[in-house]
Order: sequence, then structure tokens, then C-alpha cells
Amino acid sequence: MVARTWSGTELAERLNVSSRTVRNDIGTLRDLGYPIEGTRGGEGGYRLGAGGSAVPPLLFNPDEAVAVAVGLHSGLSCIIGGMEETSALALAKLEQILPSHVRHRVKNLAHFTVPMAGNHPMPIVDPNLLTQIIEYCHGHQRFRFTYLAEADAPPDRAASLRDGAATPPGHAALTPDREASIPDGAASSLGDPGDREFEVEPYRLVNHQHRWYLLTFDPAQETWAIFRVERIVPKLPGGRRFTPRDLPAEDIGAYVEHNVSSSRWRHTATVTVPAPAAEVMSMLMPAEGTVAARDEQSSTVVIGAESVRTMALTLARLDVEFTVEDSPELIAELRSLSARLLQATTPSDPDPTSSGSAISL
Repeated sequence: MVARTWSGTELAERLNVSSRTVRNDIGTLRDLGYPIEGTRGGEGGYRLGAGGSAVPPLLFNPDEAVAVAVGLHSGLSCIIGGMEETSALALAKLEQILPSHVRHRVKNLAHFTVPMAGNHPMPIVDPNLLTQIIEYCHGHQRFRFTYLAEADAPPDRAASLRDGAATPPGHAALTPDREASIPDGAASSLGDPGDREFEVEPYRLVNHQHRWYLLTFDPAQETWAIFRVERIVPKLPGGRRFTPRDLPAEDIGAYVEHNVSSSRWRHTATVTVPAPAAEVMSMLMPAEGTVAARDEQSSTVVIGAESVRTMALTLARLDVEFTVEDSPELIAELRSLSARLLQATTPSDPDPTSSGSAISL
């Protein structure tokens, strides 16, 4: 069925605008990607070309339009590299077709909101790389790549992943800087060996704290491995197909969060807490430690941080008793903290020569 042809005069009368406005709006629609054909002569006019629009028209109410604009503004500083220009173009197109009062709200959004850079630079990931990895995951095909050493990674993109990830019982997780698997969940202290070649079974992409991670199974090490995507350089062609394995956990997001959080800890300690695991978990942030139930009334906490003092302050915040099992440094820091706090709450001896009455609060 051929689309109806409308003359410029018919459109102007139907829309109650001038012929010049019709011509301008036709140009805008073409800029937005609508294939509008124009013919000259007595039977000339405009009609929508074959296939309609590349993307069907979307109808937004004012709140929806502002919500989309917020997302596009966020895209201008997004963590997927190459999307900034696309977001800016999409936002410009959206603003062109918004009613004037909604357009005013969107422009106010851009004027009065200021994005603030984080304390640590965020890694930028090529969207084509994400798409390629997803295709490998979907096709159950081994993924071959070079994994850049920390020194080779762009300095303004990646924060360091420290070795020594704690691992849930029953799973041997491997951070990509390791040269060997980690038996029985033990920690590793191997250094970054430099650029390495891998051929792994890819399973899931996980975005955690503005960084992309790839969950894989490494057949060479016979263990699950987590890689930072911004340090991956793909190699072609891909490897052979594989039969998917059962994932290492039901909640893959929590599994990756556990491993990548603990792998950044410089110091760790094991603490026994006489309280149910659910109660202890409510007192800790995921980045501060992991909790496992010993029984219904006690838990084991693996706590970690950049400094022993931070670990001591985290434990002091717990509203339960605890026992440090394996860190003399943490025990010493807790004693020092306890002495300082006791000193702060001990009143000084009154001066016998002073006069006046004391005020008790």
C-alpha cells in the first residue's frame, strides 16, 4: 500500500500553520531519521517513505520526556566509551520536538545541574567490546584475549584491583592478576605478571560501582575467573564452542561484588561474632566485609580495608561483641583505640586550689 501524498497547502491548512512552517518541520523530521519523500508538480506533495521511520515514533508525556532527558544528560559522562556524542545528538533531537514548556524544563535541567567527578577516575569501556563479549556469552563460544597489565592500562581509566580476594566456601574464584588457581578459597599475594593471554568460557557481564567485570570459567586453571573489561583486548578468531556450566552462585551480582570488593582489600582479618548472620550483615556495608553463618546464633566475618585502623573503626561500629581470630595488627589497633576512647571519657583530677562550684550535666 502506497502512503498518501499530502500537499504543502493541505498540511498547512490541516495543522493551522504557514507553508514555511510545514517546510521547516519536514526538514526537522528528515533530520530525525524519517524518510519523507517530496514530489513536485500539480500532484506534488509529501509522503512517508518506504519502511516508515528507522525507529517508530514514541509518545512521551511531560514527566516521561524529562526522565528521558535526565538519562541522556547522564549519558554525556557515561562509562561506556563512545556514547557521549550519541547521547548529545539524541538529546538535541528530543529537545527539538518537545512542547515549549517541557523544553524549558529540560533546558533548566542542563543549566542548573552540575555533574561532579568522583574521587577516582572511572574506566571507559568501548560499547563494541561489550557487544562482542555478549555475543560470545550468548553463543557459548570461548573468548580469546590479551589481558593488559595494570601499567599498560590507560592511567585515567582503571583503579587497581589488588590481589587477595576472599572466596565463598566451595568456590575457587580467581582475580585476573593471579598466575594460579586459589585452592579452597585461600588468599593469594601474587603480583601483576604483566600482559597475559587467556582463552576462557564467558558467562556474564556485571556492572559494579561504575566498572564492568566479566565472569568466566578458566579451563586452564579449572576455576572461575573475574576480569576487568577495560583491560581486555580481544583476539580473533574466537575459540571453540563449549557446553555451559552451572554458575558459581544463584546471585551472580552478589558473587562478583564479593570477589571484586574483597580483592581490593590491603588488610583482612577473620572475626567471630555471637550473632545471627542476617543481623551482622545489616551492620556492615558489602565493601567492608563478608558474613557467613557458623550456626543459628553466631557468624564468621571476613573484614577488610585499606588500613588496619579503618577495620578497627568498622568493628567498633558493630552493636555486638566480637573476637578477632587471626590478626595481631588489628588486635593491637583495637587496644590502642580502646585506650584513646577510655582516656576521652575519663575526667581529669580537679585542681584543689580552684574555687567555685562544679556543674554536673
